[in-house]
This record gives sequence, C-alpha cells and structure tokens, in this order.
Amino acid sequence: MRYFTFCAVGALDVLLLDREKILKKSSAKEFDTVFFFDRDEDAVSETRKRIPGANGFPGDFVKVVLEAEQGAGLEAPANAENTREVREAQQKRAQHEKFLKSFPFDVINLDVEQYLFRPKEELPGKLTTALRRLFDWQKRQGETLEGQEYGVDEFALMFTTQVGPKNLPDDYLTYLRDTCLQQNLASYPELQEPFNARSGGKTVAAYFTDDFDKAFKLAVPKSLIELAFESDWHIEGNDGIEIFEFDRQSKDGPYTMLHMAMTVRRQTPAKEKRAPGQKPPDVAQAEHKQAVARLFQNDAIDVEELVVGERKDELEADLGALFEHRKRYYSVPDTTSEG
Repeated sequence: MRYFTFCAVGALDVLLLDREKILKKSSAKEFDTVFFFDRDEDAVSETRKRIPGANGFPGDFVKVVLEAEQGAGLEAPANAENTREVREAQQKRAQHEKFLKSFPFDVINLDVEQYLFRPKEELPGKLTTALRRLFDWQKRQGETLEGQEYGVDEFALMFTTQVGPKNLPDDYLTYLRDTCLQQNLASYPELQEPFNARSGGKTVAAYFTDDFDKAFKLAVPKSLIELAFESDWHIEGNDGIEIFEFDRQSKDGPYTMLHMAMTVRRQTPAKEKRAPGQKPPDVAQAEHKQAVARLFQNDAIDVEELVVGERKDELEADLGALFEHRKRYYSVPDTTSEG
C-alpha cells in the first residue's frame, strides 16, 4: 500500500497502520511505501527517525503542488553559474520530479490544519486548485519499488480542514450557498426533506446566516464530492463518505475541525476513452447522486461524544501501546509533537 500523509513528527498514523499490519515494509524493514510532507528538512529528518526509510518532502505542500511540473529538467543551463540560487533551483526541480513520480497512492491523508477557503485568495482558492491537481496525478501510471507499472482505479482520501472562517467574501459564500446546496436541492427534490430536518426548516440562505458552522459542514464535503466528479472520479455511493468533527484548543479559544473520509473511484470508461460530448457513465452518476444524498441525510459524527465517550481509558491505553510499538524503530525519549 502506497500511503501519503501529513503525519507530523510523531508519525502515529503510520505506526498504527504498521502495528495493524496494513502497511508492508521492504525486506530491509523500511517504510519505503510511505510518503509525507513536513515544514523543513530538520522536521523531515526527525520524522524519518520514527519511520525509517519513509520518503519525506520539506516545504509548504500547497506551494510545492502548484509549482510542480511534470518533466521539469534537473540540469541548469550549461552557461549557468554555480551559485546558491542555481543550486536551490536544481534542488527544487529535483524535489518536484520526485514528488510527481511518487504518484499514484492507495491512501491519501491530508490533515492541512488550515482553512480550505481563505478570504484573501480568489475563488476557488489555492488549496482547492492543489486538490484538483492531486486528482489528476492519481491517474498517473507509476512504478513500484520493483520497477513494475502501477496504477489505481480506487483510493481512499482523508481530508481534514478547519471550519470557517466566517468572514468569507461574497463569491465564496455564493458558491457554498447556491452551487453546493441550493442547486442540489433544485436538482434532487428528494433531498429537501433531509435538508429541512437538518436546518430546522430554514432556507439555504437563512441556514448560512443563522447556523454558519452547520451549513459549512454540509457544503464543504459537497464541494469535495463535486471536485472528484469533475476530475473524472466519483465517490463510492453506499459507504463512500463519512464526516467527523472534533474540537481543538488554541490561545484564541477552541475551534472545530472537519474530517472527511471517502472512497474515490475512477469513472469507467475514463474520460479519455469517451467520445466528445459523451456524458459520464451511468454508474458513476448514480453513485455520485447517492453520495450526495448520504451527505444530506447524515450529520457529522462528533468524535469526542460518539467515538471517545466512555472508551477514553481504553483509547489512552491503546495509545500507550502504540508508543511502545514505536520503540521498535525509535527508542530515544520523545519530547516532540505526537501528531
């Protein structure tokens, strides 16, 4: 399984998958099918101590995705001076090429710890543009560690973002309100009843005005479902998307995170194999509609209330066991983030 993650220095998600024997390490007992981003070279180096052999990329994820170009050359022009700027440009091109060659993945876990939409960015925003590129790169034919061709027609996508902000400009609010919700209610009348149950009978506009956070938790997953569909993928219909919410603390007070887990499937036949003007396959359209309906019918799962609850002691014990498992690879006392 090829796994891409923002695991933080603690790498607990990777170690959990290792403990449960979901990840398969190489013959050298290395995590060479794991790929991750972190803020700089030092953080990448620290993370790799906990998951030896993993492939780390330093830098800002969104910036790297937006800069990366397939086939970028690694060599500077023959007459280029051997300056720090030239060497940094070469390193950046090498990193971009390595990152592109790592696609596709079986599981992508993006805990971006930031807003999906930022008021100062033009619609659709840099992060949405980066996600659009990821969907395209998931169509690539890669190579396994043994040099065999490798592709995916289904993968798991996990995406975590902060709810808000409430000061979004009008173009973002119009998109979330009208395109993500109102148009669906107009296209699928059967969604009106579950929407009324969630909104307390309010109109879409009133729902955003009076209960912004709740409306946001409905509109943003819908936006990701549409992004997958327009990129020639679709969300599996039956159990293809689950939404979770949990609170985090900060110096400015608590804030809510929204976590989405979804099974993403390639439309068949793929877009490049369809005739001009030919619509997406019926199966993909049906599952797309089913995923949207599921989103309207089911509230976000409150992690603290419904997942932790009375199992807090049990979960803390299991976390302690996971720390013990990490000592197989890293036995030095760890005072860094356990993210």
